[in-house]
Amino acid sequence: MWTRIAGTASLALAAAVSLAAPLHADEADQTLTIGSKAPEINVEHWVSDGNGTFKPVTKFESGKVYIVEFWATWCGPCIASMPHLVEVQKKYAKSGVQIVSISDEDLETVQGFLKRPVRGALPAEGTNTPPTYAQMTSAYCLTTDPDRSVYTSYMEAAGQNGIPTCFIVGKTGLVEWIGHPMQMDDTLEQVVTDKWDRAAFLETFRKEQERGLLQAKLGPLMQRGKIAEALTLVAEAKKNNADDKEYVAMLDQMSFSIQVNGAIQKVQGDKTDEGFAELAKLTETCPPELKGRLKGLQLQLMIVKGREQQAAALVGAVAEDKKSEANDLNEMAWTVFQMASNPEAKVPKSVTAAAIAAAEKAVSLEPKNGMVIDTLSHLVHLNGDLDRAIELQTQAVANLGDDVPPQNAQQIRQFLDELKKEKSGK
Repeated sequence: MWTRIAGTASLALAAAVSLAAPLHADEADQTLTIGSKAPEINVEHWVSDGNGTFKPVTKFESGKVYIVEFWATWCGPCIASMPHLVEVQKKYAKSGVQIVSISDEDLETVQGFLKRPVRGALPAEGTNTPPTYAQMTSAYCLTTDPDRSVYTSYMEAAGQNGIPTCFIVGKTGLVEWIGHPMQMDDTLEQVVTDKWDRAAFLETFRKEQERGLLQAKLGPLMQRGKIAEALTLVAEAKKNNADDKEYVAMLDQMSFSIQVNGAIQKVQGDKTDEGFAELAKLTETCPPELKGRLKGLQLQLMIVKGREQQAAALVGAVAEDKKSEANDLNEMAWTVFQMASNPEAKVPKSVTAAAIAAAEKAVSLEPKNGMVIDTLSHLVHLNGDLDRAIELQTQAVANLGDDVPPQNAQQIRQFLDELKKEKSGK
């Protein structure tokens, strides 16, 4: 599959694993977990009661199962989960399951939202208007808790920051599960049928919490440039999870990401030479599929830092390397084209010439690859040779294979049309 890299930020991200993750409270602050007694529900307003099926809940009744869900009117994923909650409530209503959905917004905000028609819904039977959110969610209980007391005793106590989040409270009043409502079905079935292994899930949940805490700590360290401290945390996590090969592999990727970002910070700061040296070393040791993109990242940074000779030499080295494949050459050449298309980037002519040479070699290696030919056409046009650009782009369109993404294929055809219009003077 051939894809296009979309710029400096994309290259940096493609070479790294994102450190973004839902934030969790410190372990010391987490007082609610799997197996804890579920706190009472003291909400201020019960907006709906499942069409009269349910009574307001404060304490949990023995032998029944409750789903305590936190949501908000502004939360897209929360709204998207509503139809599923309706299905769950209807399916388990006779099994003693009650859903209590809690927003921390004021009553007027929630009531106003519920009056709105469901977005994208078909008209209700016998009417010309779609159902409202109040009608759609009427199967379960919706509440508001403006003073956030229940949010505090559940979400904050469990170290949960993202919504929607569900807490399944089992038949003995203990928290059995915490997670996204779209992922609770199997657990709920096991809780209802008394087949749930709470102890096993507690171990899994603890690991997830530890991993969330690690990522929450890494973000601020990276922002402050504390690369060594971040790497130490990852190394400790690897040591503590040595038996989990999948997680260790993810930690290795995370460590690589941290090193790349650390090198970038040096390049952009007052340790430019040291940063470039680190990026070069990382490029040599990284997985083969990342080499081309890391070199592209180096190239962009060299151009930004005004290092014309280094940039041209890097592109030239890739073009001359007998091990370079068409994809590597194409990515490097396309990176130069993208930067050269931006007048503010001020790409030197020597770098553009080196990119054309790289693109020419890519075409020689894969003469029937439409995307490779397209890259050369763009560079040739940028260099002022309209006639050859049209000739090349015609070949590119004629050689669009099934593996070319539809969006790229459309852009390639569109560029040929633009070149022809330019030729005709229109």
